[in-house]
Formats: sequence, C-alpha cells, structure tokens
Amino acid sequence: MICRKCDAPATILIRKEYWYCNTCFITNTNHKFRACLGRSKTLSPNEKVLICLSDSTSSMVLLDLVQNSISLNGTKKLRVIPFFLHIIETATEDSIRTAKLIIEQCNKYNLDIYIVDINEYYSTNNILPDINVLPQTKSETLNNMRMNVSATIYDDVIVKIKRTLFLRIASELSCKIIFTAETTTQLAKRLLTNLAIGRGSQVENDIGFADQRDKSIKILRPMKDISNEEIEYFLKVKQISKIQNSSNTKIGLQSVVDNFVLDLQKNYPATVSTVCKTADKLGSAENTTETQNCTLCQSNITFKSSKLTAVEATIFSRQMCTNKAGVNDKIEVMQSITEDKNPMFPSIYKTLCYGCSRNFSELDSYL
Repeated sequence: MICRKCDAPATILIRKEYWYCNTCFITNTNHKFRACLGRSKTLSPNEKVLICLSDSTSSMVLLDLVQNSISLNGTKKLRVIPFFLHIIETATEDSIRTAKLIIEQCNKYNLDIYIVDINEYYSTNNILPDINVLPQTKSETLNNMRMNVSATIYDDVIVKIKRTLFLRIASELSCKIIFTAETTTQLAKRLLTNLAIGRGSQVENDIGFADQRDKSIKILRPMKDISNEEIEYFLKVKQISKIQNSSNTKIGLQSVVDNFVLDLQKNYPATVSTVCKTADKLGSAENTTETQNCTLCQSNITFKSSKLTAVEATIFSRQMCTNKAGVNDKIEVMQSITEDKNPMFPSIYKTLCYGCSRNFSELDSYL
C-alpha cells in the first residue's frame, strides 16, 4: 500500500482506512495537536501553561508533542512557557515506577516536572514541591477509600480530586491555562459514563475542548482529535517507553463502558469519532440568572423546575418503597429534595450537584 500523503510505502493503517508512512504519520499527529490549539485561539504569546501528565500512555505522547512544538521555528512554534505536573494516585510500586519513567522522559527533553502526591488534596498550605523529586506518601485516606467504596464512585471522585489539584497548582504557578492528555477515545468513554452516572448536564465541560468552569483558569484538551490507536503507533514509531498500568481488580461502571466502546470500535471504526462529534453538539440548555456552582466540581447546579426530573423520580421511588404511610398520604417530594436531612442526596440544589451529592452520601468521611 501507498501512503495517502506521499508516494512512499505505507507502514501504518488507521481506522482500517487510512494508510501512512512513518514520517507522514508523525507529521500528521503533530499537525492535529497544533491545529486543535490554533482553532481555539485561546493561547496568548508566552502564556504560562501547566501540562498535566497522567499515568496513561497518552501523557507520554503529549509530552513529546509539546516538546516538538516549542522547539519549532517560525509561525508553527508553540509560544508558551510550560510547567509539567504528574500526580501520584497510589503509593504502589507501579505508581512510583510510572513517576520515575515520566521524570526520566522529561530529563531527556531537558524539562523539569513537579511530582505531587494526590493526598495533598487535603492540605491547606502551598503544595508546590521541588522539581524532579518524588514526594513522600502522606495520608492513606484515599487508599482506604479505594478499598471501601465501589469502583464507580472511586473513579468519579478521583477525577474531581485531580481536577482540583490541577487548578490549585496552576494558581500557585500563575498559569491561566492547563493542558490534559485525554484522547478522543477516552473522551468518548467519558461521555457515555457521564450520562450513566448522572452527569449528563456537565458534558460540555467534561468532554469538550475547554473546561471553563473555573473563572480564572481554563483546562484545554489539545489531544481530543487523536485516538488511542494513533497513540500506540506514535509510541512505536518514536520508540517512546510505554506506561504499564496494573489492572484494577474492582470492576466499576467506567471499566464496563470502556470495554463496550472498544468492542464497538473494533467492528465499527467510526464509533469513537461519532460519539465525540455528538458530544461537541451538546451544551447546557439552562437559562437562569442564578450562578450557583457545585462546591466539589464547580458545575452549574440544576435547580428545581416545574417539570419532573430524574432526581425527583428517584427520591419518590425511594419514599414509596420505604414509607409506611397509607397510599393516599401526600408525599412532599420537592421538600425532601431541598432539605439537608435527605440522606439519599445530601445538600443537593444547595451546595452540590446531583453527581457529587450521590458520591458525598457514601464518602462523607473521606471528603
């Protein structure tokens, strides 16, 4: 087969349709990264940017894409001042090995990185560590949480905790922009997961190119047009070390959705792109003058309306199953929802959104 960009023999097949040679594939991937940022027109010259590298293989690609872009000359050069961050989620050998691998890769590019323990979430002081230094593990609170709650709740909470840490560290470094390494495949999975766990109203910020819930700092996803399939080829062609993640023994909704999307993608290569294009068209339909946000995730809180919502229906069903009153007794559903005494959804409509309220009801001793 012949490369679709040049006449050289093709070595890479993307989505069972597009053939590339190694050189054109790397050039095309770098172009996708720069084009995604260029279309948004968000970055200013010499902007300070916090680049968050997670424990996924896509982070290694993001690191290489940023390094390549800032080393270019002329108009294609990415004119930013980068700061790199990695958060250690657990004090396991795999997490420490991953952190060391990321430090090693940054050193190859003559770049520095901050390594932060996720338990710094509970710290009230400045949490910015020394560069290129592995932190000492502090509290075991989150490790205890992982062992005692469902994988679905834990994974959702960890995403919110990491986001909070990103914003705190970006503020300490005076960065107004954050880069994260989510690919189009990861975002497609997150869209379906959000809908399943009751965060459908937050799709615009959780899946879109820019998360603008914070008033002073934006979280951008410059790899949203790059798939996991392209990530694997990129690592292979450039001979970049892959991050090996140990499998989680606890199966949650997120892992079920992951397998569902990947199985569909094998037989229908347009699955991921179709899901993400649908996500781009989704936005908040609310039009209220009130600007109250969730304390934990900063999403807009959906206030009660004249129409019956899924939350009200859930609470009504719970009351019907547990209430010992007669069938003709009036059940004040809305009053139950808006009161802090409601054990099913504490503080909903007041300080927490539906998703965080559901999590808080199980994790009040950890958050």
